[in-house]
Amino acid sequence: MQCYNFRVSRALLFLCGLAAAVLLAPVGASAYSWPVRPFNQPHAIRGYFNDPRLSGDESGFHFGVDIVANDGTPVYAIEPGRARPRGMTVSIYPRRGGHQLSYWHVVPAIRKDQQVRRHQLIGHVVAGAGHVHLAEYSEGTYINPLRLGGLAPYIDDTAPHIPGIAWSVLGYPLRPDALSGVVDITVNSFDSPPLPMPPAPWADVRLAPALIRWRIVQGQVTLRPWENSVDFRRFLLPFSVFNLIYAPGTFQNRSGKPGNYIYYLGHGFDTRTLLNGPYVLQVEALDAQENVAQASFAFIVAN
Repeated sequence: MQCYNFRVSRALLFLCGLAAAVLLAPVGASAYSWPVRPFNQPHAIRGYFNDPRLSGDESGFHFGVDIVANDGTPVYAIEPGRARPRGMTVSIYPRRGGHQLSYWHVVPAIRKDQQVRRHQLIGHVVAGAGHVHLAEYSEGTYINPLRLGGLAPYIDDTAPHIPGIAWSVLGYPLRPDALSGVVDITVNSFDSPPLPMPPAPWADVRLAPALIRWRIVQGQVTLRPWENSVDFRRFLLPFSVFNLIYAPGTFQNRSGKPGNYIYYLGHGFDTRTLLNGPYVLQVEALDAQENVAQASFAFIVAN
């Protein structure tokens, strides 16, 4: 069976439209700087929003981004507000509504309820962490710090990857040239971190795409329109849907060992909705700045 895979970068289009988008964005969507020096320069990221997090029998979605920083690195308040240190976490509550920013894996250097100003020192990266976990909370949920209007400057000119898809029933793999009945469809997809790259042993980390969608075509005719199976662009997903998003075989990044991300495209897809014959399943994976990977996978329905 043939597989076609290519990647397209939209970084130039993004940069051209960035100024106009910022002008049109609401006041609450204004961008904020990085929590480590230099404030106006991108830093390496080794963990994305909604990345898988697995520990024993527990699973969940990563509720922020992990910014690479050496142990002991000073951490600064991105925005002013009232500080709430707790353990190795510092949360800053804004003075007039807005979003709450929290900094994890940080030894606090401020006291409870202290008023801090923008870019004031609030702590240092705890020994053994090697990163700051930055989380943004607004209107009852965590939101993606890498969305437009969040952490900036942030430029990503790399596209995600789509190594392949798989067809199965009750966990047993199926050949794509003779599909019948009700099947599950999964896709292996990941994004690579943009420059600057994380240093070893995290240089090969894999990150979650922001959006994955699929459709079925036959020749030039679309038989099943685009359908989003993964949408991590803005909000944190509830942990209860983890096993409906990430398929078995998924594991997170570890030091010196890149993760493996497998997503469900279709749960219980009924091939009987199609006539017997050849088709193509097309998949797109996009990152937060809409760089897109596209792949096509041929299959045959034989009910």
